[in-house]
Amino acid sequence: MKTYFLKFKNIAYFVFAIAIFSCDGRREFADLLETGVNLDNYDIILLVSGESQDVTATFEPNIFPNRDYIWSVDDTSVADLVINADKSVSLTATGSGETMLTVTAADDASITASAPLKVISGAPVDITDQATITVNREYSGGPNGAEGSLKLIDGDLGTKYLSGFVAPFWINLEFEEPVVAGYYALTSGNDASSRDPRDWEIQGSQDGVTWVTLDARSDYTFPDRILTREFYFDNNTAYKIYRFDILNNNGSSLFQMQEWRLFNLPN
Repeated sequence: MKTYFLKFKNIAYFVFAIAIFSCDGRREFADLLETGVNLDNYDIILLVSGESQDVTATFEPNIFPNRDYIWSVDDTSVADLVINADKSVSLTATGSGETMLTVTAADDASITASAPLKVISGAPVDITDQATITVNREYSGGPNGAEGSLKLIDGDLGTKYLSGFVAPFWINLEFEEPVVAGYYALTSGNDASSRDPRDWEIQGSQDGVTWVTLDARSDYTFPDRILTREFYFDNNTAYKIYRFDILNNNGSSLFQMQEWRLFNLPN
């Protein structure tokens, strides 16, 4: 009986000691502060005249921001803003034209990011369905196959276009009549980021022979899968054919993309 009592007493002392040391060793850690801010999600912010839109920054590291931030527009006649409790900003178009939107940490001016802002008269108009798609590298099962080129413009983010990648590699959207486009959206594939486009051009042509480069991107990275990114280019010329010319992907022998959409921007 004495032996069991001593064992129990030893265990009790041991548990008590752990509790004491645990309390003494507990330390309070300072809140983790972000070291960077960016607006990389926005190639340009298109704000429809008279309407409002919320814009959210991303932070490094990827945490809810503990710093306070100041949002501003260079030309206050173009847009008004209200800073929200979650540190995003609500923009309202109050005029016309273009300006720059900037976000800066209140306590550190070196933590800052900017994005262009443009007021347009109406929402972008998706003109993709008016075009016929052709490619120079087709899926092994043909354009109507499970991952054929038609999947690139079917409006379904659950499908994709997949093909072997060898330069030159291009995708054309051809219209019955010339149309003006100034905006496009690309959605990355569902897997294997090495198949994503990295360097590309958007080109326009009237005859499929002479091409004009309208937009060029290099070293672009899609940070996630099935992620849609939108791109703006300044164009007032109507073209019959628009080409997505992929110069390089991220190193794979295959190319893939869920969706390519082309838009007209109202004047």
